[in-house]
Amino acid sequence: MTMDAIALHSINPWEVSFLREEVAGYFAHGIEFAPGATVLDVGANVGVFSAAVYERLDGDVRIFAFEPLPPLYETLERNAREFFGGRLTALPFGLSSAEDELAFSYFPAATIFSSSLRDAGNVEAERKRVTASIVEMIRRGGLGSTARRVPAPVLRGIVGRKLRVMRDLETHRVRVRPLSPVLDEHAIDRVDLLKVDVEGAELDVLHGIEDRHWPLIRQAVVEVEGWRRNRDTIREVFAGKGFTVSAEQDPVQEAADIGMVFAVR
Repeated sequence: MTMDAIALHSINPWEVSFLREEVAGYFAHGIEFAPGATVLDVGANVGVFSAAVYERLDGDVRIFAFEPLPPLYETLERNAREFFGGRLTALPFGLSSAEDELAFSYFPAATIFSSSLRDAGNVEAERKRVTASIVEMIRRGGLGSTARRVPAPVLRGIVGRKLRVMRDLETHRVRVRPLSPVLDEHAIDRVDLLKVDVEGAELDVLHGIEDRHWPLIRQAVVEVEGWRRNRDTIREVFAGKGFTVSAEQDPVQEAADIGMVFAVR
């Protein structure tokens, strides 16, 4: 019996509902953990995945949540103080293959699409990709039977107009770090679950883990963008480190060219 869902503070309340549904699919293909686990939430946003873990373990967990964008970090840190009983450490930087400072595009009205790999030059293509994914979700009943009956061309028009908010973006210079020195600094000697959702920078995160630290990682779940291009590379990284690897892509994810990789020792 898990505790009730935490009413997280957010920048856009709809995103919490959206992410709640999305992260429910992360606990699959053998991903499990016991009370006392240590979990890394890489790409934390305001802490929805962290909350799901905390609730499942009734608060008996240690979480390190990484969020480099200042507006999101401020909300994440507030949630950590108010709802996690000292069990969540919010860290104001992202993870990558090396110490660096990167330009991140931040979408105030749709923060979940913020990324270092999106900018004014490709945002329109990204908007179309996300629109296709949301339309597919609605056609499969994601917003109930009434919305499902709306013709696909009409849905694409409605969703596309809603996502014009992605044209409004801010650029933030943010810090990124490799994971290995962070593990050393916080004396983390076991990672029961590594969750990575970093909007296209997944390989950079994995390349920031030194060989000496891979044995500490027991499980991982990674959302992979550019699925057709990157899935095999991500799978090979984990297979080469001794994990049993599963991959999954549902029709909604296929429309967005994303998918999930699950790695278990």
